[in-house]
Amino acid sequence: DSRIPQMMFAGHLAGGTHHAFPARAEGFCIFSDIAVAAAVALRDFPSLVKKILIVDLDVHQGNGNAVIFADDPRVVTFSMHCKGNYFSKVEQSDFDVEVPEGADDHDYLVMLEDWLPRLMDEIRPDLIFYQAGVDGLGADRLGK
Repeated sequence: DSRIPQMMFAGHLAGGTHHAFPARAEGFCIFSDIAVAAAVALRDFPSLVKKILIVDLDVHQGNGNAVIFADDPRVVTFSMHCKGNYFSKVEQSDFDVEVPEGADDHDYLVMLEDWLPRLMDEIRPDLIFYQAGVDGLGADRLGK
C-alpha cells in the first residue's frame, strides 16, 4: 500500500485486553496491553508516531480502550462489534460499528471492507494496533 512507506508486523497471541480501564479491571482484562504499548510509542517515538489507529474486531466493544483514549486526539479507536452483545456499559469509541447479531462472514467482511479504507485515508495512522478477539467464532459461548 503506497500510503504506508514502511510496513512491519508484530503479534502477541495472549494480548488484546481491551476491557481494562485506567482504574479497574473488567471482562477478564486487568491491564490494556494495547493502551500501554500505544502510550509508550507516543512517548518514546514522537517523531515517528504521531497518530495511532486501534482496530478492534472483538465481538464485544473495546470499551476500556475507548475510555483510555477518549481525550487523546493522537489515538483513534475503531470498534466493530456485535450489536446488543454487551456484558457491561458501552462506551463511545471514535468509531463504533455494530454488526447485526447472526451476521454471516460475507456481511461482516463487506462492513469491514467499507470502513477500513476510509479510516486509513482519513486518519493516515503511523501505527496500527489490531485487536482480533476470539469470541467472534461461531461456537464461542461469549459471542453471538
